[in-house]
Amino acid sequence: MDNSINKEVFFCSAASRYFKEQLAGTAANAGAFILIEHANPFPEKIIEAHFDKEWLREIQQLAKSLRGKVLLIRNKKTNFKDCKISFVDCKAGRYFTIQTTVDEISSIKLPDHIASADTKWQTDPFFVICTNGKKDKCCAKFGFPVFKFFESFNADVNVWECTHVGGDRFAANVIAMPFGIYYGHVAVEDVGHIMVRTLLRKIYKNKFRGVSRRSFYEQAIECHLRDHLQNYDIDFEIHTHLLKHEGDHYEVDVTTSNNGHYIMDLERIKIDYPHLLTCKAKKQENISKFKLAKLEVIPAVS
Repeated sequence: MDNSINKEVFFCSAASRYFKEQLAGTAANAGAFILIEHANPFPEKIIEAHFDKEWLREIQQLAKSLRGKVLLIRNKKTNFKDCKISFVDCKAGRYFTIQTTVDEISSIKLPDHIASADTKWQTDPFFVICTNGKKDKCCAKFGFPVFKFFESFNADVNVWECTHVGGDRFAANVIAMPFGIYYGHVAVEDVGHIMVRTLLRKIYKNKFRGVSRRSFYEQAIECHLRDHLQNYDIDFEIHTHLLKHEGDHYEVDVTTSNNGHYIMDLERIKIDYPHLLTCKAKKQENISKFKLAKLEVIPAVS
């Protein structure tokens, strides 16, 4: 008889789903993304990728200066000879891609291309899905099946698996580019909804974490206001102006592209979270969420 004790395997994403953790206001903060095609298995850290280390440090410094993130990407067309590098400007909703080779990529001066008037920008949507199991096993367990469903859903839309995008416990994590729209706890049954809505320039509200170019409280403002108005158009612009910030209280003046005007009060609350935040975490930590305390409609001045 086998008397060994079966040790329970912990998955931080499953725990977060079981806890019914609020997704609103959890997207990583990034106004831009630098995407580098990488054929080998993803490393835990970008600097461990199989490219010139000095060039990688320059790319990481560039991303930091732009408040952006560097991601390694790959799909079934990726090979060990050719290589793409893309720059995504989430604020402008556009990107460009440079075709090169693995041997020549370190000669690419990305800042020159960003600044050049000759750069050919694109706006067609595409998706990246975190599958980096070396960062957190949930990213591979939940991310890879979602990536494969995306890959097979519409052959005309580019789909990439990628390294860590932020938020291990929200796996599977999907970003709709070039908008920087984060989705979390994505399951295979969500793939069609996200794909179709994005192509219609809509946000899929059920798994919406936020837009990366906004701060956490601004993401919460957007999520709460969109829910109130039931407006999930990607092109619906929301502009915020912080009126008052005292402790955990935020009073914000909000205007919208359809001439809406609101005063919104948010309160940051601490929640006792009974699980580890990541699969590799050693101790429990509390989490913070933004609760809507007040939403006041300001009438238009006639």
